[in-house]
Amino acid sequence: MPNATIALDRASADIPLTRSAREDLEQAANEAARRGADESNPVDVLRAVVSNRGSLAVNTMRGLGTDPAAVAAALPADGVAPALPLRQLLVNANREARVLGHYSVDSIHLLLALLYSDSPATAAALQKAGLTMYDLRRHLQTGVPPDAPVAGPKPAGARPPDRALRRRPMPRLRGVLSVSPVFLGLLAVVVVIGVLLWVGFFPQGIGVLTLAFVVTGWVATVCVHEFCHALVAYIAGDSAVASSGYLTLDPLRYTNFLMSIVFPAAFLLIGGIALPGGAVYINRGALRNRWWDSAVSLAGPIGTLLCGLLFAAVIVVSYWVGLIRPDNAPFFEALAVLGFIEMYAFVLNLVPIPPLDGFGIIRPWLPYSIQSAAAQLGTYALIIVFAAIWYVPTINLFFVHSASTLATMFGIDPYLVYFGQQHFRLH
Repeated sequence: MPNATIALDRASADIPLTRSAREDLEQAANEAARRGADESNPVDVLRAVVSNRGSLAVNTMRGLGTDPAAVAAALPADGVAPALPLRQLLVNANREARVLGHYSVDSIHLLLALLYSDSPATAAALQKAGLTMYDLRRHLQTGVPPDAPVAGPKPAGARPPDRALRRRPMPRLRGVLSVSPVFLGLLAVVVVIGVLLWVGFFPQGIGVLTLAFVVTGWVATVCVHEFCHALVAYIAGDSAVASSGYLTLDPLRYTNFLMSIVFPAAFLLIGGIALPGGAVYINRGALRNRWWDSAVSLAGPIGTLLCGLLFAAVIVVSYWVGLIRPDNAPFFEALAVLGFIEMYAFVLNLVPIPPLDGFGIIRPWLPYSIQSAAAQLGTYALIIVFAAIWYVPTINLFFVHSASTLATMFGIDPYLVYFGQQHFRLH
């Protein structure tokens, strides 16, 4: 790889670039490499910018009555340019992008940075062509030429040329997602217990193994549930979830381990109730809009449902190929119970009362007074929900029936669930 290209990668490592800006900078790097330079200079960059037909920079220049070819002709010879590091040029362009409310550096920001006084060769050529930073910025944001009156209605359907640059880009997931050793260990325990159930290693302890399989599997799926919340939140603009470790599936990273793991597991042991817990702290103010706020809350139940569908798929495929036999039935019974619990948790989570995700879905659209009152309930509301399910049989029956309907619809045999629950129950 040429030195100029390596220098470009280093200089732009932490600066988001649009495709147009990347093309311009790569062309400038190729020009520098052609003459043996280690790094492109401002003249290289401007020559590349004005030759990129269809870019926002060239379109803006033409909208202001400037001929890009004339600017290129006014540039000094190859290699004759001030000693301005490429990194500084990109920092200047990034500053322009931030001032204008843009999320990525585009060719137009490179053009604005080339008007800075620390790049006199390019600034002189652009000013000679009649371009100023004020005119560029105004035309970029309004599409109005400099000689047009400031007041007055805009043409119908007119859109500012920088509209696309004002949209927050989707964050990159490379290097952000990972799987923690804790979660891998959790999966290993689930697999080992599943193998023991499959081979009938401990016939007298089927109940204990089933209990361990279901509880451990449930804790693993809670991690998936919370991971889905964090993943959508990251995409929606809350980058802090990555630094908090929420995108690693590590249960130890949760902000409230007691309410997120311990209580749900305890409720599962006591009454077989798949009660979810809130674990991931989301900076709602960093999210793009209310739709994304709702999507963050919906993502957790969707993750839970996907886990249930995965378990159902294993059972359905095993039926088709004839894998379910009396000797390995305890494994499939335990898996059916786990699938049923996922369906139960999915339905329960969609109930629109705090602190469940169903309320989180509608919360952004409610008056702030209601949102504030719900927030004051805090984690105590989770205990209230559990008490209602435990002491009001009709409520629990509703969730059981709904979960059973979903489980049966997706191919989980009710008989497998029934026999698995007989092993699972402590009483």
